[in-house]
Amino acid sequence: MANYSEFFIADHHQAVARAKARQAGKSPAIDVPVLPTPGLSDFEIEVLGEYAVKKVHATGVASELSLVDIELDTLFAVPDALLEVFAELDGLEDQEEVSELAAEWAAAEEMESTPAVTEPLVRALAAMSVAAVKAAEENAKMSLFFYSAE
Repeated sequence: MANYSEFFIADHHQAVARAKARQAGKSPAIDVPVLPTPGLSDFEIEVLGEYAVKKVHATGVASELSLVDIELDTLFAVPDALLEVFAELDGLEDQEEVSELAAEWAAAEEMESTPAVTEPLVRALAAMSVAAVKAAEENAKMSLFFYSAE
């Protein structure tokens, strides 16, 4: 389990600068939309991605995060297809499905959590993903990133 992790919306340059500041133990100078996560690792997010892909029936969408920079093994980009899957959760007609997804994720053997923790996180990630999709439509350089460090 990571000590600190977060999702944020930024362009590549901002993402790298933010990750480097975090690694140096400094507060990032760049102000971007951020969703702190409770010390989750990239692997745990990929597990969520697997469940989310199944929930929205997005066959063929990979749940792996992309390494942004070879020198920053703590910074990942959420691939566009997976971003769309996360954003789709926000608009599900039956929002009970989001609760079910959060419960499945909390119960996964890779997780040490409860639905009380995972459900608000999944809902916040879905909303942030919608914002990231909109940001990318306005500026193609914008994306959703995930930072996770020990």
